Amino acid sequence: MESSDAIEAARARHLAGSERLAGWLWPFTRLVALALGAALLVRILLVQPFAIPSSSMAPTLQAGDFVLVDKQAYGWSRASLPVAADSAMGDEGGARLFASPVAYGDVIAFVGPDGRDYVKRMVARGGDTVELRNGLLLRNGLPFPCTPNGQDICHEQLDNGRSHLVHGRAQGPHANFGPVMVPAGHLFVLGDNRSHSADSRVPTSEGGLGFVPEARVIGRASHIFLAYDKGVRWDRIGTPVD
Repeated sequence: MESSDAIEAARARHLAGSERLAGWLWPFTRLVALALGAALLVRILLVQPFAIPSSSMAPTLQAGDFVLVDKQAYGWSRASLPVAADSAMGDEGGARLFASPVAYGDVIAFVGPDGRDYVKRMVARGGDTVELRNGLLLRNGLPFPCTPNGQDICHEQLDNGRSHLVHGRAQGPHANFGPVMVPAGHLFVLGDNRSHSADSRVPTSEGGLGFVPEARVIGRASHIFLAYDKGVRWDRIGTPVD
């Protein structure tokens, strides 16, 4: 009898301990779940960090830079999801909530034809004719001057007042390109490092990006929030992406 009472007492103590543990764990678990949910919403709706792995956007962005992408800039589409299935998005169409057009000269993040994320500069949209002559960019026959600004770097001026630095514009196999008309619902993007960027000048069949469907745009690169190359590059942190 005493043995049975001892077993029951031990069971009661175990249950009481389990209830106390559950009472402590539940608020903690709920807090963690709420924090993760809030972080996911911020990532989907507001900003998303992106790492720059190469020099294709130099000198504007350098390998080792980490940028914040504003996901409100052009509205939200399936590409806004943290994991966007390449086959689910398609090449064109796709609803975009609160859509706004990409401005000429914007540095945008988008889902490439291989399902990976890319960051490039948009210079032409559907209906535009784009061409490069010895590195000089033309849109609809209008040339955009590039004023020398250091060794193999020039300052490219677009017709909407936007300007940015370009590296190696007259070098490489794609310094002459086009003219081609950008299909409706697509964008033409270039890397600022013109001689080392497999961008819209290179068809997808050759490992390039080709024309970028607007439905695949994630957002606009806004600021550098971290820069690291054998140490933190403090001078680049907080720099706006122009």
